[in-house]
Amino acid sequence: MKLRILIAILLFPILAHAESSALIISGAPGDDEHAKKYTAWTESTRLVLVSEMGFLPARVTVLSNEKATQAEIKDAFVKLKDQIKPADSFFLFLIGHGSYDGLEYKFNNVGPDLTGSDFSKLLSTLSASRIVVVNSSSNSGGATEAMSGKNRMIVSATKTGFEGNDTVFYQYFLDGLKMTAADENKDHKISVWEAFKFAVDGTERFYKDAGRIATEHPQVSDNGAPMTGVVPQAPILSSLTAFNVDRPVSVADAKLQTLLDEQKQIQQKIETLQINKASMLPEDFDKQIEELILQLALKTQQVEEQRKTSTK
Repeated sequence: MKLRILIAILLFPILAHAESSALIISGAPGDDEHAKKYTAWTESTRLVLVSEMGFLPARVTVLSNEKATQAEIKDAFVKLKDQIKPADSFFLFLIGHGSYDGLEYKFNNVGPDLTGSDFSKLLSTLSASRIVVVNSSSNSGGATEAMSGKNRMIVSATKTGFEGNDTVFYQYFLDGLKMTAADENKDHKISVWEAFKFAVDGTERFYKDAGRIATEHPQVSDNGAPMTGVVPQAPILSSLTAFNVDRPVSVADAKLQTLLDEQKQIQQKIETLQINKASMLPEDFDKQIEELILQLALKTQQVEEQRKTSTK
């Protein structure tokens, strides 16, 4: 029982490693009404990443309207490839219209559209340890299979490529990033899963209050797994990945710095073990997780003792 409690405590989101980069693409709006909405969503996304989540302004790229062309998008990925390191996380936000012909999803950027497969190839050029895609467009579920994969979390506003009506999901997703109400475990961070759950609840409530049949059913694909809605057993990677940026802690006390670095290394080993749990024998997982938990408890005690010493 004690082991289960400790594991539950450790299933708080691990912050995005090292640095995080984001690309926000706002496609062709089509009319003034959508242009206004997409502009608001785009700017709100940029603001919340920088002001709430700790992204460096230089690491948040925005391509909208006439800048949202194939050439500009591909050029942005070339620059991101040089910027992103293996320990970093990358977040892609697709805001706008989508289409689906029964075989392939297309994001309606300016000029020739990029497909889900096109985006998957672009994502594959990045060395990021975690990739999160939030696709707010209509028909977005049609892109998930092509874009999903190991260490990727693909959030879509719709369940399939055939849900083609205008979507409201992204507004509630943005609200989830801004509101403490989405922080279910009260750890002062918003995980991908928490933001997703909050947005699903808001979307369902929107259609119920309006007396309308829901025309969008948000989904998430976690670490290459099939798409799912809100389920009792939260997907591991989406639960462990937060939008908040985690930069290395730097202190003047050399001994304390060493202990903090060692503490972080143990936390990352625990995280990796949790992600790989499904491919392990239960007894092997329990043995390894218990050993790491004990190591972490001891290291945390050493950190606290050294903190007290360094402040005297």
